[in-house]
Amino acid sequence: MLIGAMLVRNEADRWLETVLQQMAMVCDIIIIVDDCSTDETPEICKKYGEVFYSDRSYWGTNELKQRKFLWHLAVGEAKPDDWILCLDADETFDRPDLIRDYIQQAEAAGCNSLAFPLYDMWSPTHYRDDEYWQAHNGVWPFCVKYEDIDYFWKETPLHCGRFPMNAGVKIASCPVRIQHWGWARPEDRREKYERYMRADPEGKSGCLEQYKSILDKNPVLRRFE
Repeated sequence: MLIGAMLVRNEADRWLETVLQQMAMVCDIIIIVDDCSTDETPEICKKYGEVFYSDRSYWGTNELKQRKFLWHLAVGEAKPDDWILCLDADETFDRPDLIRDYIQQAEAAGCNSLAFPLYDMWSPTHYRDDEYWQAHNGVWPFCVKYEDIDYFWKETPLHCGRFPMNAGVKIASCPVRIQHWGWARPEDRREKYERYMRADPEGKSGCLEQYKSILDKNPVLRRFE
């Protein structure tokens, strides 16, 4: 079984429905944690999966708490050897139809994680490609096999990772690309910059220089082909 997991807040006018449609193509069930949305996000999510509600909003202050909560709900549905796919509400695959095939290949190779290149989209057609924006040159685990072990997390309030640190350590690379749309609009970049600088002004959880680079006036952009 493949379980989809997603953390959301106020995503109704963004990419949420497209992401959920893709997850519905490949996942058997979808579990969503809503961080006190004030728009139609929960109603959209209910069309695709089961929605759980946060006791209060931790957006931009304690991502770790919400990631742990989402993981707890996902593994509550999982049996050992089931897989968990975790996407954010602004991430889409260029070939979602291939995901299950690559999970089968990963299992056949003895791997317990499937990792993807991530393209930070700076416009509808271009991604960023300069010093602090290189995620597309590596691969990152977005899908892991659940195992009956004791899990532990990177204990930082921001940038704690999608999964526990010891989940999915045997990684298989997948050529299916993920486009991260959260940077694609100037107003979103400004909001993220202000949120990160407010929550992590010394860069203890992330990279201060990357935060500062968000508002670069002349970033290096390349067309997503």
